[in-house]
Amino acid sequence: MIPRSATFRAAVSATALLCSATACLLPCPVHAQAASDSAKLESHPATKVVRDYLQLMLQREWAKSAALVEPASLKQLVEDYVKRLKGAPTMDDEAEMTRRVGKSTIEEVAAMSPVEFYVAYHQGIQQRYQVPPEVIKKVRDSLSLRVLSLAQEDESHVHILVRTKHSNDKATFESLELVSLVKVGDVWKVGLNEQAPRMTPLGAAGGAAAADKPAETPKPATPPKGKGKAK
Repeated sequence: MIPRSATFRAAVSATALLCSATACLLPCPVHAQAASDSAKLESHPATKVVRDYLQLMLQREWAKSAALVEPASLKQLVEDYVKRLKGAPTMDDEAEMTRRVGKSTIEEVAAMSPVEFYVAYHQGIQQRYQVPPEVIKKVRDSLSLRVLSLAQEDESHVHILVRTKHSNDKATFESLELVSLVKVGDVWKVGLNEQAPRMTPLGAAGGAAAADKPAETPKPATPPKGKGKAK
C-alpha cells in the first residue's frame, strides 16, 4: 500500500469540504423539479376552479358552488332525480323524495331550474345531518387543500387529484378528491358526470352517431305503487 502524506490527506479533506459547501449553494434537482411541477399545477386555470369548488362544498355554500358546475351536469342531475321519482317503489318513497328537495309533487320537482334543484338537494342533505353553524365555521377555518396531480385528457377535459384536510369539533378528517372539469367556452367547469361508467355499442349497427353517445342502461320493471314502504 502506498503511504499517503499528511499534505495529501489534508488536500483531499479540503476538496471534500469545498465540494460539500458548493453543493449546498446549488439547488437540489429533486426539490427544484417538485417546485416546478407544483408551479405548473397551480398555474393551470382549472386548478383554481377546483380549489374554489371544494372550499365552497365543504363550507356548504351551495348556490356559489353551483356557479362552478357545468350547466349540462346540473341539468342531468335534476333529470335523473325526476326519473328516480317516477320509478319510486311506493307512494311513501315518492313523497319522501319530493320533500327532500322542498316540493310536494313530481311536477313541482320537474319544474325546478337546474341550479334551484342543486341547491335544494344539498340543503336537504345538510338538514338530515343537522350540522351546526359553528361546526361549519370550524371546517372553513381549518380547511387545507393540496393539489397532487393534474391529468389533461384532451383540450376540454381535465382531472385533478386533491388532498383535503379539515377539522370539526371532534376530529380531523383527510380525504382524496378526484374532480373532473369540462371546458365550456373559455371557462373550466366541474363535470359531475365525467367519472360515470359509459357503454358504447360496437359494430356497424350502432353507427357513428351512436358511438359518440353512451347507451342507456335498461331499467328493471317498476312495481305498482302502493301505500307503505316496499319490503
